[in-house]
Amino acid sequence: MNIDEALREIAKYQNIEFKEILNKYNTISKKYPGYVKWSNLSASEWDMMNIKQDDVKSVMEFYKKTPNYIFELMEYHSTEAKQRLSNTIIDVCRENNFGRILDFGAGVCQDSINAARNNFDATAADIPGKTFDFGKWRIKSKNVKVKTIDIMNEEPLVENYDAITCFEVLQHVVSPEKTLAHLRDHLKPGGILFITTRFKNNYSLALKHNECLENTFEEFVQKNDLIIKGKKHMWGEKERAKFLYLLRK
Repeated sequence: MNIDEALREIAKYQNIEFKEILNKYNTISKKYPGYVKWSNLSASEWDMMNIKQDDVKSVMEFYKKTPNYIFELMEYHSTEAKQRLSNTIIDVCRENNFGRILDFGAGVCQDSINAARNNFDATAADIPGKTFDFGKWRIKSKNVKVKTIDIMNEEPLVENYDAITCFEVLQHVVSPEKTLAHLRDHLKPGGILFITTRFKNNYSLALKHNECLENTFEEFVQKNDLIIKGKKHMWGEKERAKFLYLLRK
């Protein structure tokens, strides 16, 4: 999926002209620098709303209602770097003969769609709202088999999985320790939890009280009874570097 295809999907879903979406994206691209241009609008909306960051309900309500996350995530998934990350997961899961993959914090459901197309038993989980509604529409429009889970609280899972992906999620949750423990508990023996995250040098939606984990993340993981079996550099350099962690129980 390139940016043109991503914008056409949004235009079709919202029943508006592609030219209108394209013009809006081009305007934003000229105004803002950075890897994902549309993230600037999400950050501005977050800052303006003055979200109470230690309140689970307030944080979840933002993600339910924001109109900007659809655009931001579709732009993100159109990048070569994100597609390389997604394909890395598929390769590792094949090497380990995994069957069931859960994407926790699935957003527009691209990773689950990719998993289903590669013949995995795919499940997408996220907060119900505008973004996940769009993700569910994408699943249906592409005629792939993906189960979905609406995240209504901090412990929404009931089944276990061979692989769980958790991309850019932990910095956004009120209690990353509770979330990590919940994911660990729903990993099958021998399974892998795939995590990417950045707690600092991120944008406004990364909760401030989680910044302390930037330099202690590996220790945090180990304290929660997970073993780091791999750490792969995905993109970026120095403080902007992005790593993929492969964790086992």
